[in-house]
Amino acid sequence: MPKNQKQVENTEEKTFSLISNEKLLAIYAAMLRCRLLEQRATALFQHGKLDSDLHVSSGLEATAVAAAIDLEQADTLCLAPNDWLPAFVKGMSLDALFRALAPSSVKSTGSTQIEAEHKNILFDSGKADAQKTILDRASEASETKNEAVAAAFIPSGASPLAQWQKTIQTAGTKRLPVIFVNYSDPADAPPSIASLKPEALLHGVPSIAVDARDPVAVYRVAYEAIIRARQLRGATLLECIIDSRPSAASDPVGAMESYLKSKNIEMDFDTQELISAFNRDLDLATRFIDK
Repeated sequence: MPKNQKQVENTEEKTFSLISNEKLLAIYAAMLRCRLLEQRATALFQHGKLDSDLHVSSGLEATAVAAAIDLEQADTLCLAPNDWLPAFVKGMSLDALFRALAPSSVKSTGSTQIEAEHKNILFDSGKADAQKTILDRASEASETKNEAVAAAFIPSGASPLAQWQKTIQTAGTKRLPVIFVNYSDPADAPPSIASLKPEALLHGVPSIAVDARDPVAVYRVAYEAIIRARQLRGATLLECIIDSRPSAASDPVGAMESYLKSKNIEMDFDTQELISAFNRDLDLATRFIDK
């Protein structure tokens, strides 16, 4: 078979949007672990053993998992302030994560920073140097054609989006391999990024709105955005809508369970065993707090 024909077929395979059962189950398992992680952080915070919990990530397991599960070691991930779930999905250890949340008396930010750097994870995304790093790494990936991408999570609200405006514009103008994940709540802000008329959209950055609590929908658009970036076809802005109104859709983990059942997809793991095993991992990762 000619080499160029094989490349075309591989590209067509990569961009096919059908999600395999294996991937759907992996997304569900990761969401379940994220929920258990949130619950443990909340309990420890309420008992005064952590300086902060993961309330910023609450209810966002679908977006955190679906948007980050296909990121690779060489890809750069920039976190929204205090939203650590995407870092866990990308491979940050539980120990490093809890040390970032721990009181200063037991915190070891050095070890967390070392692991984050090793795994190409940036936190405190509001800082200008993090945004510069995103552009620098995306530019390097574009020049070397190494297929690496950068993913940046932007918190809800017009102000954080405005802080990222110049970075989004630059990524659009230079067609850099970046995926921007922006949270927005229709109760607090315009329901569409288009209504904000960000200038970045004039520079070739398509904006795709999706329900932040629908893991299947988020994965579909994130998958296409990541493939688009790896193929050096430019940046994408994912507008993940967080509908906080009482009538809005409920728990994303429960919604994913229902989706799997509706598709007659059988679990290839025992849910209770997963929960028990992960709780043991959480026990081990938080032992340092009581020392």
